[in-house]
Amino acid sequence: MKISTNLFFDRASQQIVSSQSRLSEVQVQLASGKRINNASDEPEKASTLQRLRTLIEQQESHQRNLGAVTERLEGQDVALQGVSDLMQRLRVLAIQYSNGTLGADQRRIAAIEVRGIRDQILSLANSVDTNGKALFAGSRVDSPAFGADGQYQGDQTGNGVPVGSSRLVNNRRAGDDVFVNIVRSTPGQPDRAVSFFGVIDDLASALEDNRIDDARRGIDELQKVHQGVALAHADIGSDLSLAQAQDTVLQEQMLQMKSLQSDLQDVDYAEAVTAMQKQLLGLEAAQSSFAKISGMSLFQYL
Repeated sequence: MKISTNLFFDRASQQIVSSQSRLSEVQVQLASGKRINNASDEPEKASTLQRLRTLIEQQESHQRNLGAVTERLEGQDVALQGVSDLMQRLRVLAIQYSNGTLGADQRRIAAIEVRGIRDQILSLANSVDTNGKALFAGSRVDSPAFGADGQYQGDQTGNGVPVGSSRLVNNRRAGDDVFVNIVRSTPGQPDRAVSFFGVIDDLASALEDNRIDDARRGIDELQKVHQGVALAHADIGSDLSLAQAQDTVLQEQMLQMKSLQSDLQDVDYAEAVTAMQKQLLGLEAAQSSFAKISGMSLFQYL
């Protein structure tokens, strides 16, 4: 069978172009460090990689959410630990100055300390996170949870933040679920609700006015409102434990996904360098052969 000069040139040029294309592909892999740089390289693996990227982005979003939630929970935890310590001091004062052996002047001095502690607790109740958002105001995070009079100004709206494919952690806490009201029963009078800060204010007034019976009533009421703080503190501790456990899960899942992504995508440099050298040799051989054979053409004698 005769092989025309055109056919020879076509086949030779196709071989050289093919070798150059394979060489270019290996060089791109070495430059990028990625085995797959275009979906057309390996469509099935490229599709798997895209799904992995989507999952990794979701995990990164969950990790960011978890970091923000954890920061708020830790702020709440520190604030309520401070409140608990101050509440214990208030109870000590209520017990100490309900003793009939102490005088009115001593109780007036104690009342000053009680009001000072009350202001410290109010400051803690109005704690904010690093973004200046109130920790105990429900969804009304842009204003203080409690007014100067101790009245709650927030709401009861919670907010479950996704920190996993099927896991939520509460990012908001209502202040009146922490700093609870109590019901005061007084003989001869109807029961009435008294706010958390109202209990402390009434204790200060009782000490200031030397009303020993009212100061004694404050001992039991302080225990009740402190119990509300303690329960909320325990709930925050539970949420923190959940957040820490979820952080471990997310880190392990992220490690597995990135390892799989690396296996599918990252270049084996030793293998790629060997392939590049092989392609270079093949291209040089093709070019050399083409030059020699094309030089034997009868055209040079015409």
